[in-house]
Amino acid sequence: MGGDAPQIPFLLLQQNGQNVYQFSLSAHDLAKYAQVDRWGDTADGVNRMLDERHAIDIAEALTSEDEKVRAYMLEAILGDLKGTWRIEKNLLVPVNGAYLSIDDGQHRWWAITELLTDEERDRWTFPVTATMGLDYETRLRIFRQQRLRKKIDSKLDLAQRHALDEWKNPAEREAYNLLLSLNSDSGSPLEGMIILGETVRRTYEHQHRPEGINANGLWQTLKSAMSKGSPLYSLSIEKRVEVTRNMIWLAAETWPNAWKSKNHILTTARGINAVVMMMVSSPEFRGVIGDDFTVESLRKAFAYAKKFKWDVGSHKNSSPKEITEGLNRAIAAARTRGLTTVRA
Repeated sequence: MGGDAPQIPFLLLQQNGQNVYQFSLSAHDLAKYAQVDRWGDTADGVNRMLDERHAIDIAEALTSEDEKVRAYMLEAILGDLKGTWRIEKNLLVPVNGAYLSIDDGQHRWWAITELLTDEERDRWTFPVTATMGLDYETRLRIFRQQRLRKKIDSKLDLAQRHALDEWKNPAEREAYNLLLSLNSDSGSPLEGMIILGETVRRTYEHQHRPEGINANGLWQTLKSAMSKGSPLYSLSIEKRVEVTRNMIWLAAETWPNAWKSKNHILTTARGINAVVMMMVSSPEFRGVIGDDFTVESLRKAFAYAKKFKWDVGSHKNSSPKEITEGLNRAIAAARTRGLTTVRA
């Protein structure tokens, strides 16, 4: 690097006897004085493969004028200072090709260097946390600490997306609104049963009735029932919501004992998911209703499935898909017997 090398103010930290430097770099200097060393490409590379789509998403967030898309990149870029970095009082100065080897933040760096214009770079400065000349094994261990990070609880993620109205499509939005109404509406079959908040431990069904239904699992199912690929997709989003809600109401109506009993799995996440997914994955259910999604038509199909056994022992290790297949077989058997009595 030439005489125009930046003089970078830094804050010095100590961790386990190791100097750690915290400073900021403009987007222009980050593009000029940083690079990514990847695992397998160089002798001391630790970084993963580039996900170009992720980098493009970051670039769009960096440059967007839309408040719902616009990002704030507050997390520090992590790496190691390689080569000669001169320390002058509280200033870092790169000398003769010195650079920051990025261990975490490569997608931000790639977006800046490959996708942003000089004018767009003018708007950005990034925090950096770096070691200097750290041995390779320790750098590798630090990089692998990323796998230990605790992810945002899926239920919290949904609640925050709802607060920001940040959904990819109407099906996602309306699936969550339906979930909220099923949990809060007076008289709803699922009133107060859906776990909306963060939980420390996942509830289990193995030996007792679970404490509630995981909001994320139910949301995924409601979304699937209303998304592209579902037989409901040709209907308006309002009608899709209505039909999906009716599926749950009819389950409570068709199997009242199983719905209330602690010895059955109908009102667990697996049971509810299996019932709703009959709309998508049960040929026999669809064979009964055809393209008639009225509550009367749905009730007729549920009547064929009424003899399905919901006791826990029969489905202790069954997945929602396997339970749906069992419901499908129950409908097929009832149709074969020529069941004609349908509750009014």
